[in-house]
Amino acid sequence: MENIFPRKLTELEKNLLFSILPENKSGYNAYRKKIENLFVIGKGRFGETNLILDKEGNVPDFTIPSPPVFAIGFVYYENNKADIIINEQIDDEIEFDIFFSNAFNENLREIKRWSYSEWFPGYNAPGDNSSVREVEIIKNEFLLAIAPGHKKLWLHSYKNGINLLLPVTNFYNYLMLVKNIRSAEIVFKPDRLFSELNSFKDDELIKAFTAYNKYFRHVNLNFDEPAQNTHKKKSKKLFDLFKRG
Repeated sequence: MENIFPRKLTELEKNLLFSILPENKSGYNAYRKKIENLFVIGKGRFGETNLILDKEGNVPDFTIPSPPVFAIGFVYYENNKADIIINEQIDDEIEFDIFFSNAFNENLREIKRWSYSEWFPGYNAPGDNSSVREVEIIKNEFLLAIAPGHKKLWLHSYKNGINLLLPVTNFYNYLMLVKNIRSAEIVFKPDRLFSELNSFKDDELIKAFTAYNKYFRHVNLNFDEPAQNTHKKKSKKLFDLFKRG
């Protein structure tokens, strides 16, 4: 990738980023439109492949933590693979990472591509067609999806199609609180969420997400307290996308 800043995205970068931002989902399409108008202004905290998009003239802001992941996907080539990550937007800043397993050659034949962004309720997991457990958080608004084969879970918004990937350990911690489990042998093994998924009832998973969301405030679930942003210095986060649709 080019290392002259600020600069526009290369055609390859844009193609790969857009591959995990489906145009037919309003939440992801909004990100496409934002990215179109931004510049790569510099490197992030995590090496050569970690880059920052923002308005021309701005500089990367390292005074705030790296924001949560917004979208993840993969593009497979002959003898190569691209791992693509886009983080949640904060103000006009969007962090992304494109990592190739080998040096990229534009003549390589692409084999397939997939992302978590493309998933819809009722479908199996993207990439391998493995099973997904679905739990309605709020009917026709938010659905929790758990893919044991991937060891991933995400919150689906019916309104705009976004699949918000959730941190497994944090969610599992709240699940243990809901179940009132204190044993270290159980509490410190978050993979149990997937290996013993059938042992957790829907209402336990709903309560765990509600408790988790009450602290981290990813989405407004229409409870008594108003939604609050955990990044106090900045204003616009994924929460805004969930509201707008």
